[in-house]
Amino acid sequence: MWRAGRAWLVLVAVGYAVVQLVAVAPGMGLGWDEVVYVSQVDPRVPAAEFIAPRARGITLLVAPVVLVTSSTEALRVYLCVLSALGLYASFGVWLRVRPGPVVPVAALLFASTWLALFYGNEAMPNLWVAFGAVAATGFFLRCVRPGAGLGPATGLALSVAAVALLRPPDSVWLVLPLALALAWPGWRCRRAGAALVAGLAVGWADWIVEAYVRFGGLAARWHAAGAANETGLHVSLLDHVRALDGPLLCRPPADCGPVVTPWLVWLIAVPVLALLGLYAARRHDRSPAAPRVPGGVPSLPGFVLAVGCGLAMAVPYAFLVGYAAPRFLLPAYALLALPVAHAVWSPGRRPALAGLVAAGVVAQVVLQGITLDKVVTGGLARRGDDVRVARALLAMDVRPPCLVYGEHAVMIAYRMGCHGYPVLSWPQEAPAQVRGAPGTGTRVVVVDRGGPTPAPFLRPWEAAGMPGRWHAYQLR
Repeated sequence: MWRAGRAWLVLVAVGYAVVQLVAVAPGMGLGWDEVVYVSQVDPRVPAAEFIAPRARGITLLVAPVVLVTSSTEALRVYLCVLSALGLYASFGVWLRVRPGPVVPVAALLFASTWLALFYGNEAMPNLWVAFGAVAATGFFLRCVRPGAGLGPATGLALSVAAVALLRPPDSVWLVLPLALALAWPGWRCRRAGAALVAGLAVGWADWIVEAYVRFGGLAARWHAAGAANETGLHVSLLDHVRALDGPLLCRPPADCGPVVTPWLVWLIAVPVLALLGLYAARRHDRSPAAPRVPGGVPSLPGFVLAVGCGLAMAVPYAFLVGYAAPRFLLPAYALLALPVAHAVWSPGRRPALAGLVAAGVVAQVVLQGITLDKVVTGGLARRGDDVRVARALLAMDVRPPCLVYGEHAVMIAYRMGCHGYPVLSWPQEAPAQVRGAPGTGTRVVVVDRGGPTPAPFLRPWEAAGMPGRWHAYQLR
């Protein structure tokens, strides 16, 4: 049964990669956050500003390709293959805990979401945090089994370290329920506790060292990170519901639109199915015919742990961050997929109920597919504009050393080898970076997508029409 589950998981991972390549264009340009991460190791362009909340995990992940080529297509294909391997490896850890079809079904449910498909080849950390969280919980359950060797503890430490290297605060919310679980009777395992501590220490080391090197100390960086992420007591659950329909970021001035009913139903169904999965796991544990793993952990405690970790990792984004992005909840969806799969997969259920479940799965695929198509279409249009504007500026002989300031400036500047400074709301006066650049021999160009001159300081500048509704401004 374990080998059969492994084979099905391979098929899911391969399908995940294929659908990504077909449905998400490898030629889609890089987004703002992606440019920040990629530019840190791209020897052909200046490094974009790396602010306090960010961590270096994704930069290390993309480095093998970015150091060799500037091809966006190569980077996308590389991340596509790597994410399929990550899906297989992370959910594969659970096959040693829960043999059979439940784990492959969980991987399929998660991989079929538009979030997992869209972010599979994006240079963004949240999907990889999700993989690390799934692997960590699986290794934890294997580590606390009687007679467990050093392997599960090593896997646990590496998984926690990977999450911390990608998004340090997320690792704390992952480790918290795992540490509390050590109080469970029969789970008091010093090796697991040591692995959690070691993983946090290794994963946080880079962020802490950089805090003292670049940000004036750990406290200063933590404060700056909190200010950038608008941390505090917030209730952003409604924003997360509104974001499920496709907006990649719900943060002013972005408008995330209304709550879409099918997505509200989907979001309500996830915890309901997770609870049904816990009930099914309880019945499974009591069934004498259920397959057993020698020295294994019963299904119910394992899935309770997955639910606890998933909810814990959702807490900061639902209640402590002042804005929403659907990718923030990827780790929660990945972990909740495990008990949901237990609720969905039951070969012995009545035909009417089986038909209802099948209809629900079809509805899930249709809803996710429609949203993915909308997100990809919009992303191709927006990022295609960035490429066209960059080419138009190059045709105007804007060459390094240069500085691009304005809307989408980071993405446009990356295509040109320039420094880029974005603007969210136009100031009355030119910022210091713009004022000081000409004195250093740096050519400055301001870009805007709109009609009238966006800021008073640009009125004496020379305006030039660009592709679409874009305009460029240069000093005369």
